[in-house]
This record gives sequence, C-alpha cells and structure tokens, in this order.
Amino acid sequence: MSAGNGLRPELDNRLDVVWLAGLLEGEGTFDLHRGKYPRVRVGMTDRDVVGRAATLIGSRVRLSLKPAPYQATWHAEITGAKAAEVMRAVLPFMGSRRSGRIASILGAANLGTVVTPKRENVVSMPGPKVVRPPALRSRPVAEVQALPAPTAVPADPWAGV
Repeated sequence: MSAGNGLRPELDNRLDVVWLAGLLEGEGTFDLHRGKYPRVRVGMTDRDVVGRAATLIGSRVRLSLKPAPYQATWHAEITGAKAAEVMRAVLPFMGSRRSGRIASILGAANLGTVVTPKRENVVSMPGPKVVRPPALRSRPVAEVQALPAPTAVPADPWAGV
C-alpha cells in the first residue's frame, strides 16, 4: 500500500487510473466470482495493452488459444479485496451502466448477498451522481415547441412507382 491515497502503488498515478477506467469501460468485466467475491477481468488480442492493465491491477497475463480463424486472446483477472480496491479507484471515471454495476457488486460484497443478473430485479444502490453529457441533455420545452412540425409521410411511399 502507498502512503498517498491508500491504493496500490501502481494506481497512485491519476492518469493510469483514468487509462485503466477507459480500458475497463470498453473491454472489462465486473462481476461476483462464485456469487460473493468481487472480480475484475479484461481480455483482448493486444498483449501489450493487457500487460499494462495487469501491471496496474497487480495480476498476471494468461493466454487463451482457440482454433482458427480465432486469434489468441490475452487475459488479466483479479478477485477479492484487490478487485474491490480497483473498482473503487475507477468508479468515478466509469459510465453510468458500469458505475451502477460496480456499486451493486461492492454493495453485495459488503453485505454478503448475491447480485441478480436480471436488470429488472436490480435494486438501485448508492453510487456516483449520474450526469448526462451535454450532447444528450434534453432541450428546454420552449425550444422543442419552436421546432418545425414534421412533414407528413405518405402511407405507401412506393404507390406511384
């Protein structure tokens, strides 16, 4: 452990944590191994990228081979307290879906309960505040009302052809 923020020395650098969060957002998996141990996994065909992630999370790299035409896949994985530590470190930089998943895993691991995989049964747990990116925010009502009305589309656009 480091003296700075309580994280692994490899995760003291904010840029490394942000890089790891971006990689895990796209290529990572967060789950409960055997229903009770937090687990972080990443797998892809780029050995150098998985190697850097493995160094940051304190894991080894393993190789998975499948018959042609598939490529070799490299994996890194951690479970338990180390995985929970990594989840807490990357949580502020994750998207809303992954943040919710991480929060439910950490909550279930702390409570000793199993997380249900069905989205409709997942109960909301405390997590980071979810803010929509500026491009996705809804327009003010006055602006929407000022938009031109859509033109009518004929019932059968191919009728005269």
